Amino acid sequence: MGSKDKKGILRVAAVAAIIILPILGIFYLGKAKWVHKPLDYLGQTETLPDGTKQYHTISDIQLKDHTGKTVTMADFDTCIVVANIFFATCPEICPEMNKQVQTVAEKFYRNTKVRFLSISIDPESDSVAVLKNYAARFRADRLNWQFCTGSKKEIYDWVIHDLLLATEQKGQDFIHDDKIVLIDKEKHVRAILPTRGEKNKDRFEALKRIEEDINNLLYEYRQKELDK
Repeated sequence: MGSKDKKGILRVAAVAAIIILPILGIFYLGKAKWVHKPLDYLGQTETLPDGTKQYHTISDIQLKDHTGKTVTMADFDTCIVVANIFFATCPEICPEMNKQVQTVAEKFYRNTKVRFLSISIDPESDSVAVLKNYAARFRADRLNWQFCTGSKKEIYDWVIHDLLLATEQKGQDFIHDDKIVLIDKEKHVRAILPTRGEKNKDRFEALKRIEEDINNLLYEYRQKELDK
């Protein structure tokens, strides 16, 4: 076989690969099934005398969001909550974390069953006006996302004992974490997940895990509706 014939075969093979491989990829993606993975219940669990389990439940807290509206946990009775803590003057960790949260929020902004709640752990500096400007950076008003402030003591206690984010930094007067807390409609903590990473791959994997766990919880509620 001549060199020209070999080159012709290679060109045909290359063209075939360009056309066929994407088609095969679409085919197998279409055949692939998303597998539901039940989420754990985090925090202390008690078994009652009748055998039922009582899971850690987030208590109520009164906050004020970036529009001046009063917010309590009762406002989230019909939806899943993705919560995180931050402070507006944080130079690196908080902006990076909230950018990741924004990416997730953009995927679910049309789903009213998923809402996002960011609580400032520096309410003395983060007034409603400050939070309004901060929220605008992440287009919060169109993403079912509220940035909130409130009593410092209540927020600290709530973050540690209810959200289960007990990572107080020694020598500094604040509590800080780069994680999101996934809360179900019954106010149970179902996941605590990192948002950041050293490499782009790590950040992508963090986003993927958060999105998957939200979908796992949405699936759980769809199944409950079907079982009624």
